[in-house]
Amino acid sequence: MAKTSRSGLSGAHRVSYGRPGRGNPAQRVPINKTGAEIKQAREKHKERIAALSFVQREAFLGDGEHDIEMADAPEYYPADGWQDMDSDDEDALQQLPPGEEGHLHSHAGKEATFHQIFDKCRPGRGDPRRRATRVQTTINAWREQIPLLTDTYLQLKAVGPLDSDEVQGGWEIEVIGFDEFTSRRFMHVTDARRTNETLLKYGYLGASPEKVSLAFPIHLFEIYRQIHRVCPRYTISSLSTTLTNLHERPRRSNLAEQLSTAYDAYLEIIREADHWVDEALNRDEDWKVKNVCAPCMYTTLNERPLRFSWMGCADGNNSLKLVDATFLAGTARPDDRTSTSFRWLSPAEVDVFKDEVSNSQKKARSKQLPTPPPAVDPQPPSTATPPREDSESVPQEDDPDVAWLNVNELSASDTEELTKCLDTCVERWKAAGPEARKKMFSLFAIPGIFVIVCRHGHLVVGCDMIRSGELMKYPLALVKWLLDKYGADIGLGYDIMCAFFKTLMRSSLGPQVTAMRMRGVVPAFHGHAHNRACQIGWHPMYVEGVGLEDFEECERTFSKSNHLAASTRLATPFHRQQQIDEHFHFHDLDKHASSGNFIYQNYRQALEKITFNAAQLSLLEQSLGTTASDYEKYHAAEVKYFASLRQEPEEVQRTIDYMERLQKYGEASAASDQAKREFKRLDYNIVNNGYISAKIAQVRTRYRTTYTKLLAMEEELCRFEEEHSIVVRWDPNSQQYKDGLSLATERKYREALTEVERLVVQRLFELTKLGMSGLAYNLRDKISKALKTRSEAIRRAINNYNEAASGLSPPRERLTFAQVIHMTSLAEFDILRDTRQDIRLLEWTQPARREAMNLHYGIQRSKEEISRLNVEITRVLTFLIDKHADYYKAIAQNLIINPSLAAELQRRWRHSARISTSICRQIASTSRMVGFSGTIFPGKRVGRDAQLSDGVPAPYWLAAELGIVEAEVEYEEPDFEERQSGDDQGESDLVVRELDVEPDGIVQLMDHLSTFDDS
Repeated sequence: MAKTSRSGLSGAHRVSYGRPGRGNPAQRVPINKTGAEIKQAREKHKERIAALSFVQREAFLGDGEHDIEMADAPEYYPADGWQDMDSDDEDALQQLPPGEEGHLHSHAGKEATFHQIFDKCRPGRGDPRRRATRVQTTINAWREQIPLLTDTYLQLKAVGPLDSDEVQGGWEIEVIGFDEFTSRRFMHVTDARRTNETLLKYGYLGASPEKVSLAFPIHLFEIYRQIHRVCPRYTISSLSTTLTNLHERPRRSNLAEQLSTAYDAYLEIIREADHWVDEALNRDEDWKVKNVCAPCMYTTLNERPLRFSWMGCADGNNSLKLVDATFLAGTARPDDRTSTSFRWLSPAEVDVFKDEVSNSQKKARSKQLPTPPPAVDPQPPSTATPPREDSESVPQEDDPDVAWLNVNELSASDTEELTKCLDTCVERWKAAGPEARKKMFSLFAIPGIFVIVCRHGHLVVGCDMIRSGELMKYPLALVKWLLDKYGADIGLGYDIMCAFFKTLMRSSLGPQVTAMRMRGVVPAFHGHAHNRACQIGWHPMYVEGVGLEDFEECERTFSKSNHLAASTRLATPFHRQQQIDEHFHFHDLDKHASSGNFIYQNYRQALEKITFNAAQLSLLEQSLGTTASDYEKYHAAEVKYFASLRQEPEEVQRTIDYMERLQKYGEASAASDQAKREFKRLDYNIVNNGYISAKIAQVRTRYRTTYTKLLAMEEELCRFEEEHSIVVRWDPNSQQYKDGLSLATERKYREALTEVERLVVQRLFELTKLGMSGLAYNLRDKISKALKTRSEAIRRAINNYNEAASGLSPPRERLTFAQVIHMTSLAEFDILRDTRQDIRLLEWTQPARREAMNLHYGIQRSKEEISRLNVEITRVLTFLIDKHADYYKAIAQNLIINPSLAAELQRRWRHSARISTSICRQIASTSRMVGFSGTIFPGKRVGRDAQLSDGVPAPYWLAAELGIVEAEVEYEEPDFEERQSGDDQGESDLVVRELDVEPDGIVQLMDHLSTFDDS
C-alpha cells in the first residue's frame, strides 16, 4: 500500500475547531493518519487477510469484486472494484487459514506439487503481475501452450468434441457463442496439462491462457474467419456487438478484447497446424516461394519455350496505412510478435537500396549508360529522351498530386534524359492519377504497401512503405528478390516502367538485369496516359511474348485489399500484418481455385480476337494491298519518326553550334575591348574621378578576367574550326554568317513547330482510340484525363510557336488554340507542311493503315496468349496430380504414428480434390473449343523425384472430368522444331503419355487431337 494519504496532504497539516476562550482553548487535530497509525492499520489488514478461509479467498480473488466486509479499512478498497494486490497482501495469502495448517501434509506426500499444478488449471483471476506488461505476459503464456493446443485441436477435428452437457461436478465458466451465452461446467481430462487443453477437447478456447473465466466455441472463430475472409470490414469489435445483440444482452466493453486475445491464439494454432502439414508434405519455405502460382511456376519437362518464363506487375497502394502509436491514446504495451510470412520483405531488406538512386545519379553524371550486349533484347526505342512536354520543370517535392513516385529522389540532380522522361510521363500521371500525396503525413508510421503479383493474381512478394511515398528503393528491393528467386526472362509491368527501368539499369542491379534479360512493360490501361513516344516502346501491344496480358492485376488485387483499411489503420503492427497475411492467404486460395476459369476465359478471348481481327484485317488488306511485313515497317517508321523529333540534321546542328560559338566569341571580344579601354583610362579616372582602391581593383580584375575568357573562347573556336575543316572564319558581313543567323532563327521556329506537331499527333491518335467502339468506361475516362492534361501542354506550345513565327521574315500566320483543338485528322493540320517531312504524306499515319496495324498486332499477341495457355494447362494438371500424390503419401505415413495429423491431411485432401475437380472441368471445357491446340495430358515436374508418385492411384477427378483412366506407356515423338521443319525422323527426348480413355470420352479426345496445331 502507498504510505501517503488520499487527500495528498502530509501529516503535518492540522485543523482547528472550537472557539478559543477563557479555559476553552481551540482544539487542533491532524487531517491525515500518522505513520504509526497507517502501519498499525496495515498490520490489522494483514491479519484479516490471513484469517480468510479458502472459500473466502477464492471469492476475494475470483472476479475482483470485494464481497467481504472491510469496514475497518475502507481507504484500501476503492468503490470502483478491483485494485492490484501489493506484496503485503500476497504474503498474507501465503499463510494457511486457521485450522488448515495440516492441509498440505498427509502420509502420501506431494500434495504441495499437486496444488501448484492445479493452480495453473484453476479458472479465475488473481494475477499479481504488472498491467503494463500484461500483453507480453499473455503472449508468452500462450506461446508455451501452442504445441499442446495444436495437437488437441487436430484431435478435436478428427474425433469431434466431448459432450459438456454430461459433466457432473468440475468447474464452471461462462461461454459465449452464436448459439449460447451461458455458463457451462467442464471436467479436467486425465491427459490435459492446461485449462485450455481441457476446454479445447470440449470444443472451446479460453479468453486467457491461464485461470480462464470466459471461453468461446472454436466453431465461432471458424465462422468468423470465413466471414472476415469475404468481408474484411467485419471486425472483432463487430463480432462482439453481434454476439451481445444476438442474445439480447447489454454491451460488454471488454468482450472485444477477450475475443481478440482468443482469436489470436486460434490463428496461432492454425499456423502451427499448417506448419505440421507442410512438414508432412515436405514443403519448406523455398518450395512455397517457387510454387506460389502453379500456372506460372510449375514448369514441366519438354514444355514449349516461352519468351517470358514468368510475368507479373508491381505497384504501390496507400490504403493499408498504419497510424503511428504516438498519435493514439494511451501507451503501447510491449508485444514481440512479428509476421512470419515468407513473401514479405522486412524494412532492413528494403533499406539496402535506399542510396541506390543517389549513387546511380553520380554514376550517370560520370559516364553514359552502357549499351546492353548483343545477346540481350534491345531496349525499346522510347527509352531515348522524349522532348519536354507538360511543364518547364519536373514536379517538386511539395507537389501533392504525385501519388506513386517520390520525385525528390529524381528531380534535383538526375540526368537530363531521366528528367525529360519524367516531364512527359510523370507529369501526365500527376494529373491523371489519384489525388494522393507522395509523402505521407507524419500521422502514419506505414503509409501503404508495395507488392508484386503474378498475372494470375497471386501475391509473389511485398513490403511496407515506411513513412514515405512510393520511393524507388521499394521496387528495386522487390526486383532483386525476383531475380534471385525466379531467375532469367522475367516480364514485369509497372505504371512508370519507362522511368524506373532507367534507374534500374543505373543501379547496382543493372548488370544482373541485363544478364537475366528482364523486360519492363507499362500496363495497358495506364499506358494510354503516357506520351506516344513512350507507348510505342513500352505498351504491351508492341512487346513480343506478352500475349494478351494487360499487367493490371495489381489494380484488381488492391480493389479487394482496400477493404482491409478500416480494420488495420488503427491496429497494432502485429495485428495489421496478421490481417494482411490472412487476406492474401485466402486471396491466393481463391485465385488457385479460379485458375481453370482464367484459362478458359483467356483462351476464349484469344480465339475470338483472332477470328474477328483476321476477318477485319483481310478486308483492309484487300483494299490497301498490304501484308504482314508492311505493318512491321509501319511500326519501325513510327519509332523512327518520334526519334527524329528529338534530333536535328547533322549539318543543321553543326551550323547552329558554330554560330553559337561565334556569337559567344563576339560577346567576349567586345567585353575584353571595353575592359581594355577602362584600364587605359585608369590613371585619368584616379586623378579626375576619384577612383579608390576598391574601384581600381575592380577595373584591373575585369581587364584580366575578360581577356582570359577571350583566350579560352578563341581556343574553343579554333578547335571547332579545325575539327570541321572551316578554313576562313565567318564574318558578320559574310554570306555564310547571314545564312547561319537566318538558320538559327528558323531553327527556333522549327523547334516550336516540332513540339506542336508531336503533341497534336499524339492527341489525334488518342482521339482515335477514344472513339473506338467497345472501349471500357474506366479506360475512356483515363484517356480523357490525359487529353485534358495534354491540352494545357498544347496551349503552351502554341504560345511558343506564335512567338517564334513572328520572328521569321516574312512572319508566319499565328495559330490559335481553337484551331488546333477542333482538328480531327492530320489532313486538317495545314502547318505540318512546314516540317522537315510532311507527316501527312507518310503511310503509317493513314487511319486505315493504322487500324490494320493494330489488328495485326492484336492477332500476334492472341497467338502468343494461346501458346502460353497451352503450357499453363499442362503445368496446372501436373501440379494437381503431384499435389494429390503428396497428400496420399503423407496420409499413409502418418496414419499409424499420428492419426490426428493424418485426419487433418485427409480433410485438406478432400477439399483440394473438390478444387481440382472444378479446375479440370474448366480445362475440359477449354479443350472442347474449336481451335484448341493444347493438350490435356499432364507432364512431369522439372526436378521432382519420380518415386514420390510411385504406387499412388490416379485421382478420381482425372477420369471424371478429363476421361483419363491410367497412364505410363511412353514413346518418343519429334520435338516442336522438328515438326515445324517437317522432319519427322529426328530424335527427341520429348515424352508423351499414351492414355486409356473411357468410352464416353473417345469422341472428345479424338476431336481434341485433330485440332492440335502449334502454329
